[in-house]
Amino acid sequence: MKELYDIFKEDIDQEVLEKSKSKWIKEGRKEGVINTLLMLVKDGIISVEDAAKRANLSVSTFQKYLNEKM
Repeated sequence: MKELYDIFKEDIDQEVLEKSKSKWIKEGRKEGVINTLLMLVKDGIISVEDAAKRANLSVSTFQKYLNEKM
């Protein structure tokens, strides 16, 4: 019985790890996009409004990111 428990536990642990890894990758990509957009705004290449739209954020939320990074 212990062996069966260990097998299921390993499978569950692996599944949780894979889901977490996928979430971390997705969050990292979003952060990278936001950082790139912040640099473009800072350099005057695009407006805050355009950057917020591309990041799927409200202008006020994007502005908060901008204020934190500058």
